[in-house]
Amino acid sequence: MNIYKTNKVNKIYNKIKELTQNDSIFKKETLIIVKNDLLIEEIKKTMAKLNGISYNLNIKKNAVKSIYEISLKNPNIKKYIEKNTFSFYLETEKFILYHILKTEKLKYIKDFKSTRNRYFFASKIIDLFHHYYSKFSKLIETWEDNGFLFQEENLKPYENMQKELFQKLFEKQKNILNLNKKIILEKPTKNIEIEIKKIIFIGNNREIEKKILNSLEKIFDFEVHVLIFEDLLNYKSTLVEELLLTKEKINPIEYRALEKVDIELFKSKNFLTSIKNNIIARTPLSKLDDSFKIIEAKNQKREVEILANQIVHSIQKNNLKLSEIAITCLQEKFNEYLPHIEECLNKYEIEYSVLCHNNLSKGESIIALKRLMDLFISKNETISNFSRKEVFNLLSNNKVMKKFNISASELNYLIEFSDAMNISFGANNIHKENLKYDKNFLNSWEDGFNRFLMSEIFDEKYEEEFQKETVRFQDQESIIKLITIVKSLYEDINYFKNKTYKVYEWAKIIDIFIQKYIDLEEFNTTDEYLQNKIKSFKNFPKDFNDNLCKNYLKEINEIKIEFYLFKIMLEESLEKEKYGVMYKKNGILIANYKEIEYLQKKEIHFLGFQKFNSKIDYDNMNLLNEYYEYENTEKEAITALFNLIFATSEKFYIYYSFQDNLNPEINMSKTISKILDHIQKYEKNFQIEKHPNENHDLAYFKDAKENYLINYDLEAFNIAKIIQNSQPIKFKQNKIQLKSPIKLNLYELKNALSNPYKHFYEKTLNVKIQDIRLENEIKEKQEEQIFNIIEIIYKLIKNSTPLHEYIMGKKDDANKAIEIIKNHIKYEIQQGNIPFNINQKTTVDDVFKKINKLKFNAIENLKKLSVMTETNIKFCQKIKLNFQKKNIEFELKKDIENVYKIENDYFYLNFVKKDYCSIPDKIKDEIDLYITGLLVKKEIQNFNSLTEVKIDLENLSAKTTISYHHKEIIIDDIENMLMQFAYISSYPTPIYQSLIIKALTKTNQNNFSNCFKNFIKMEIENPSKAYFTSKAHERFLKISEITLCDYYNRFKDTHDFKLDENLLILIEKFYIKFVRTKN
Repeated sequence: MNIYKTNKVNKIYNKIKELTQNDSIFKKETLIIVKNDLLIEEIKKTMAKLNGISYNLNIKKNAVKSIYEISLKNPNIKKYIEKNTFSFYLETEKFILYHILKTEKLKYIKDFKSTRNRYFFASKIIDLFHHYYSKFSKLIETWEDNGFLFQEENLKPYENMQKELFQKLFEKQKNILNLNKKIILEKPTKNIEIEIKKIIFIGNNREIEKKILNSLEKIFDFEVHVLIFEDLLNYKSTLVEELLLTKEKINPIEYRALEKVDIELFKSKNFLTSIKNNIIARTPLSKLDDSFKIIEAKNQKREVEILANQIVHSIQKNNLKLSEIAITCLQEKFNEYLPHIEECLNKYEIEYSVLCHNNLSKGESIIALKRLMDLFISKNETISNFSRKEVFNLLSNNKVMKKFNISASELNYLIEFSDAMNISFGANNIHKENLKYDKNFLNSWEDGFNRFLMSEIFDEKYEEEFQKETVRFQDQESIIKLITIVKSLYEDINYFKNKTYKVYEWAKIIDIFIQKYIDLEEFNTTDEYLQNKIKSFKNFPKDFNDNLCKNYLKEINEIKIEFYLFKIMLEESLEKEKYGVMYKKNGILIANYKEIEYLQKKEIHFLGFQKFNSKIDYDNMNLLNEYYEYENTEKEAITALFNLIFATSEKFYIYYSFQDNLNPEINMSKTISKILDHIQKYEKNFQIEKHPNENHDLAYFKDAKENYLINYDLEAFNIAKIIQNSQPIKFKQNKIQLKSPIKLNLYELKNALSNPYKHFYEKTLNVKIQDIRLENEIKEKQEEQIFNIIEIIYKLIKNSTPLHEYIMGKKDDANKAIEIIKNHIKYEIQQGNIPFNINQKTTVDDVFKKINKLKFNAIENLKKLSVMTETNIKFCQKIKLNFQKKNIEFELKKDIENVYKIENDYFYLNFVKKDYCSIPDKIKDEIDLYITGLLVKKEIQNFNSLTEVKIDLENLSAKTTISYHHKEIIIDDIENMLMQFAYISSYPTPIYQSLIIKALTKTNQNNFSNCFKNFIKMEIENPSKAYFTSKAHERFLKISEITLCDYYNRFKDTHDFKLDENLLILIEKFYIKFVRTKN
C-alpha cells in the first residue's frame, strides 16, 4: 500500500493524473474510491482539464462491493464464502439479534417485553457493531480473542453486554473481519489476473476497507494508493494543539505501507495564506486583508444576507465564477439555513446547486404506506379499529386519491357530512355506548359506513359557490366507488388479521397492497426508493453474497412473524436511510462541510459556526462515545475544517449568530474563541466583524476602512448618506426582472389597477401582504358569525345564469329558483359561513321573496331585459410589448361573464350589494366598464356599444347607468394598461386607483397634466392618505411569506418619489377621459 500525504488539494488531483496517465482507455485498470458524488464530479472535471480530454473514469463510492468482487476471483476465498454465512445486510442482522433477545436470557440484558423496544434495541446494537468495524476494529478483534479492552470498572458492564451480544450474533455466521483474517492467510496467486491494476482511495475511508485491500494487494497483482491530507497533529501547530486538547487513547491500526509526505508552503500573498502557512510551519501572519473573516450577525437570516452581499461583491469586483464559490454549514443546521440561502440568492438572481440530504421517508407514497399499515395494526400493538380517522387519513393522501380518482371536494364533503352525522364506523363497543349508538343496529364499521353513505342527506344536491361546479353525492357511481374502496380495504386487511408469515411473504403481501391502493410513478425518487426497499425485503434474508444460499439463513428464513414486527422492520428501514440529492448542476455549491472537504474553491462561506464542535451527548450504550468517539469526532471535525481552509485560495469566511442563546457570552463557541485568540497573538488588529441588522445602518459607514464591512453596497451607501445628512428619504430600489409570459384575467386586470403593490407582490411575486386594517373585522368574525341576507343573495346570483334568466323574466320556473336557493343555503352552512342552527325554510323564503321583488322591479324598469340573450365571450389574447429594451409577453385569458346583448348592443350585468352614489365610486364603475369594453372590442368585430345594467341588491332595483359607444373605446389602451402593469410590477410604485380617482375629481381636462402629477406627489408624500404597509403586518405573516424583506419592511422608505415620467404619461393618457371637475 502506498500512502501519499499532502497539504494541497491540487497535488492530490495531480497525483491521480500521474497514476492514471498510462492506463488503457479501453480497460478500467484503475478503480478510484471516493466518499461522495460531489468528489466524483470534481475528479472527472479536474482530470478532463488536466489531461485536455475527458474519458470514462472508474469511480465508485461502495468500496465493500468492489472488495467482494475482487475477493471472489480467488478460488480458496470463494469456497470460504460459499461455506460460511456472511451477513452484511443490516435488516438481516437486526432480525437475528431481535430473536436472540426474544428467545435467550442474556446476563446483562433486561427482559424486553415490547416488540418495538426489543427491535429498536437490536437495531442500535447492530449500528454500533458496524461503527466499530469502520472506526475501531480493534474492539471487535479483542472480543473475538475472548479479551476485554476496557479496564475501567464503570465501563465493564457495557462492554460485557455488547461482547455477549456480539458472540451470540456470530455463533453461526461470520463477520467481515473474519474474511480479512482468511485473506491474510491466503498465499499470492500469480496465475490469476484481474482487470484492476490500481486502486486509489481519496480521503480517510473506513479502516476495515483499507485493511482488507492491504491484504488483497498481496494476493493479486495490483497496487493500492491512499491520497489524503496530512494529519493535523503532525504539523505541531499551536492552534491545532489549542483546538485538540485531548489526545487519542487508542492508536489507529498501522499498515505496512510506503508513505510519502509532500508538504509545501502556500505561495499566495494574502492573510488567509499566511494562516495556512502558520499552521504548517508556524510562520508569522501577514498584513490584514479581506481574505479571512469571522462575522457575527444577529440571527441566521442576517448571516445569509451578509453572505449574499459578500458574494455579490466578489462577483462584481473580482470577476469570480459562481462555480468557484461554496456555501456550507453543519449537516444538522442545513435545513434551517437553506430557505434563507435560496431566498437571498434568488433575490440577486444568482444560480446555485444544492446537495440536500433528503429524508425520503417524508415522501407522499411512504406516508400513504404508513397510513395503510396503521389500518392493519395500531401503534400500541393492537388490532386497528379501522376508525373513520384512520380511513380518511389514508383516503386523503394524494397518492391514494390519484389511484382512485377521488376529488378533493368529494372527500371534503364526505368528511364534513361524516362529522355532522357523528358517524364513527370503526368505533369499538365502548365508544358506541358513549355516543349512545344502538349497538344492535350499528354493530360494525360496515353498518355505520353504509348508513353514512346511503343516508337521505345524499338525496340533496350540494353546490360550490359558483354553481358551474356541482357535486351530486346521490350519483350512484360515486357511492359505489367509495363503498368499494373502503370495503375492499377492510376485507383485504381483515383477511390477514392475527396471521403470521415469513418476512419475505409479508413483503410480497404489502407489495400487492401498494399496487392496489397507492399510485406509484416512474422517475419519482421517493417511489423508486420505496419499490427498492420492498424488493430488498422480498429477498430477505440476505448475506454477504446474495447468490449463495446458506443453511443458517434458511433457518432464519423459516421464522414466521406477526405483521406488527414486519411493520416495525419496514418503517425503521425506511426512516434510517437518507439520500443526497443534487438540485441543478451549476452555480454556487451549497453542501454540508464534510461533503466538500477535497474540493478546490476560491471562496468558502461557513454559516452557523457557533455550533461547530459543540458538546457531544454521552450514551453509555456506545463505547465509542465513552472511550474513543469524543476525541476522534472532535479531531475529524477540526481536520475537516482545516482541510477546507487549505483547499480555499482567496476567501474563507466564518459566520455565526446567537439568536437561540439566552446568554451569548457564556455560549460563545470555544472554537471561535481559540481561533480569534491565536490570530490576535500575531495580529492584534484582527477583530470579529459585528454586523447591524440593516445594510444601510450608519454603523457600516463610520470608518472609511478599505474592504471593511459592506460599504461596496452602493444602494445601502446612498441610503446611509441621505440619513446621515438628515435629508428626506429619496432613494431608488432595485428593479425586479419581469419574466414572460405574465398571465392575467379580467378580474386581475381590474384588481391590479386598484392596488398594484398588493396585486403584483401577491400574484406575480407570490408574497402575501395582509392589510392590518382588517384585524378588527377578523376578530369580530371569529367571535361571532355575521349573517347577512344581502351577502347571501350577492354570492348566490353573482355568477348564476339560471337566476339571471329568472330575474330577467326569460324563464319563469319558481321551483327551480327555490331549489337553487335551498342548495346554496346548505352549502353555506357546510362551509361555516351561516350558523347551522338557523331556520333554513324561513331563510329560503326570505331570499326568494327578495329575488321576486328584484325580478318585478327589474322587468318593470327595464323592458329590454327579457329580450337580451347571453353571450359567451372567451377572451384569449397574447400581447407582446417592448419594455425597457426587452420583449415581454402578457397572456390574457378569461371568459367575460354576465354580458348579454340585443343585436350588436352589449349589456354588462353588474350586481352590487349597495349602490354608492359618490363621484369616486361612479368613476371607479366607469373605469371597470371601460376595461370590460376594451376586451369586448378586442374580441368582437361587430360591436356597437356596451352599457352597464346595475342591479342594486339593497334597494332591489335595476337600471342602466354608464354606456360607451365603440368609437369612445380606444383599443390601444390595452397596451397602455399593460405597460402600466409592466412598470408597476417591475418597480412597485405607491400609486393606487383610489388615489388617482381622487385626483380625477379635483382636476379638469384643460390643466389636467400638471394638477394630476402634483396631486399624486402630494398624496404619496402624505402616507396617512395613502395605503401603505408597516411592520405591524409581520405578526400576520410567517417568515417564508416575506420573500422580499427589503421592500416589505421599508415600504415607505424604498419608493422612488421621483416618479417615472413614462409611467405618468401612460397614466395620464389612460385616465384623462374619466376626469370630473368639482361642482
